[in-house]
Amino acid sequence: MDTKWNSTGPDEGLEQFVAGEVREALKGAKDAPGVVKLRVPGKTAGKLRAAVGLLALVLGVSLVLGSLGQTAGRLAGGTDSSSFGPGWRSADWQETPAFRREMAQRLQAFLSMATGSDLDWWGTASGDTYLLSGGGDTWYTWGSTDTATEDITAEDGAAPDADYAADQNLLYQVIGPENELLYSNVPAGAEITSGRELPEGYNFHLVFRHGEVQIRKDGEPVDVYGDGSYTEDALWDVPGYENFTAGEDVAGVTVYMAVRQEPVPYVQLSTDGGARFYNGLYDTYQYIREMQGFYVLRAVLCVLGIACLAVARLLRTDRRRAEARLAALTRRVPREVWWLAAILALLTMVFSVDPYTGYSPFELWYYGWMDSSLTDVLRLLALLPANAAALLVLVWVLWLRHITRKNTEPDQRWSLLGALKNMLLAKELKLPVQKRLRRCAAVGIFSLILIPIGASPAILSILDRVFYDGYALSWYFLLFLFLLLYVLLFCWTISSYRRITRTARDIGLLTDQVTAIRDGDLETPLDLPADADLRQTAEQLNDIQAGLHRALAEQTRSERMKVELISNVSHDLKTPLTSVLSYAELLRQEPLEGAAADYARIIDEKAHRLAVMVQDVFEVSKAASGQLPVQPERLDFAKLLRQTLADLEGPISKSGLTFRVDLPEAPVMITADGRRLYRVFQNLIDNALKYALEGSRVYLTLKVADGRAEASLRNTSREELPDGVDLTARFVRGDASRTDGGSGLGLSIASSFTEACGGAFRVETLADLFTAVVSFPLSEEA
Repeated sequence: MDTKWNSTGPDEGLEQFVAGEVREALKGAKDAPGVVKLRVPGKTAGKLRAAVGLLALVLGVSLVLGSLGQTAGRLAGGTDSSSFGPGWRSADWQETPAFRREMAQRLQAFLSMATGSDLDWWGTASGDTYLLSGGGDTWYTWGSTDTATEDITAEDGAAPDADYAADQNLLYQVIGPENELLYSNVPAGAEITSGRELPEGYNFHLVFRHGEVQIRKDGEPVDVYGDGSYTEDALWDVPGYENFTAGEDVAGVTVYMAVRQEPVPYVQLSTDGGARFYNGLYDTYQYIREMQGFYVLRAVLCVLGIACLAVARLLRTDRRRAEARLAALTRRVPREVWWLAAILALLTMVFSVDPYTGYSPFELWYYGWMDSSLTDVLRLLALLPANAAALLVLVWVLWLRHITRKNTEPDQRWSLLGALKNMLLAKELKLPVQKRLRRCAAVGIFSLILIPIGASPAILSILDRVFYDGYALSWYFLLFLFLLLYVLLFCWTISSYRRITRTARDIGLLTDQVTAIRDGDLETPLDLPADADLRQTAEQLNDIQAGLHRALAEQTRSERMKVELISNVSHDLKTPLTSVLSYAELLRQEPLEGAAADYARIIDEKAHRLAVMVQDVFEVSKAASGQLPVQPERLDFAKLLRQTLADLEGPISKSGLTFRVDLPEAPVMITADGRRLYRVFQNLIDNALKYALEGSRVYLTLKVADGRAEASLRNTSREELPDGVDLTARFVRGDASRTDGGSGLGLSIASSFTEACGGAFRVETLADLFTAVVSFPLSEEA
């Protein structure tokens, strides 16, 4: 049975069948009614993600920093902690210091009404005095008892408690020493003498009796006096402590007060018929609710900000593209504008009035309300971000500056001061280097002179404040101006110093470059900044270096071509020269007579000489091109010289020259190619035999010194030696007439072979005295 269909295997056919069914199902789903087709192009979706990421970053940072900054500023102001303590964490406003202080003030007012005068003893222990004013209005302030007024009656004969009688949040009864009712605003049928049965809505009960205070809250007694001694940390500022007694004036007075659990607002008519909104307890209650709402709202905003930052983090790749596009819009804004905006925002934070303290951070510091302790310094710093708008302006200005700098190439960044600097620098670069350096030095000296002058007003201002306690605002304005001048002079000095150091560095680099060129480095140019004083000099030196490099490259190319030409010509001459030598040998074997025999001999001699010359040229070309094969080995230098002398004993004895040989008996071991080194001294001795003065002496010595073996061959030349001629160059001979039969390659071969073996070769001439020196480092034993 054929299981294949559609020309596929069983597995392949099954896969195609399933895939077709899936496509049909998906097609049907797409065409089904009620299916919403939403297609967002990839490019549009990317832009949308980038915008959402950037918006999430802006919202997140704004919400977090704004809420944290306002919270820090409010906490640093100290109003909440001093007035309400932990009240912002508790819903019970009657547990706050502000409520306890309000109750103490009301108790003092009622006791003063009962006695008919201000209580001078109040505050003896606490150090605080609450003053009761007349005229129908009652308020409280801080001060000493000698400033208190004793007029506690109201105008137009009104009762002293006229301002309290209409209070809808406080019920009171003041009973005199004779148990008579002096003042009360308790409605008929209500009773506040017992803390267990208070009118509806009232839960706080205070009783002053027999010089002590008893408090019940929600029917439960409250500990008022603690350990019985009044201290600065005591919760209740009321008489009855061991060191804070009520005194005899109020010994028989009894005061009852009941406070509503949730105060309500009310309108009280003043004595002139106008409405007066004095709701002390209600205002305290509302302030606590506002405070709680403030902190809760800031916490919620902070959490929302963190959530936005998390979204910005997830979309950071797309957001960075949006930042790059935003940077393209802001890159033309000079960086001075960014810094000016940041400084203005910072100054706004310093001088703006805090709504919770009523003063700016500068005023708190200026008037000395905060000392130099670490706690006050931290509080002062925490007050700065209370102005959330200025804080966010500062943050976003710095952020825009950051992304603009990050997404802009250095040469595309715009700066007003930079443009001015470049304009002045372009003008100054036209001046000679000497004049520019003199100007720079003069600017540095001038700045050093002006810095003490700029600092002296600041010093005088500090001395004035320290010794004379001067707080005149004009001094601080002058101090700011002179400090600004000082900063400018300091920056000017630093700039001059940096320029001098850069110039010194450039001089060092220029000197190093000259040394490098002298040592043969003709490929590495010196690159100095475009605004460097020595830029032009460096470019000129680079031109010289490039010229030398081109000349050397051309010379090397010419030498290489010449060597290749000589090598090729030498190789091409070998084949015909071999034939000439063969036929010359055959001619000499023939029975020739007379002139024919002489001709055959001369042809054979000249052919052999030409063969030697061609071989020498070939070897010199290989040595010059670095292709000469060498086989280094340890050998006895003295033994090689003796062997060379022995092999040339015949020509030496026929020359009529006297050889003076000074060779050590001990072995002198060096590393070299023995065959090449043998050729070196063979050429040197042959050169002496050809050019030495007849009957003169030739000196061959071998000495060991400073880890090197040095062999020298010295003879007196038959012809006058030319001055300023490199005798080791190829085809150079001492006989200018070139009739001595030499090729001019002997010393060149000796020099090339010596250097190829790792030695050093030099020629010294003094008048007619010729000296060839060959030296090798001593070889260490293996």
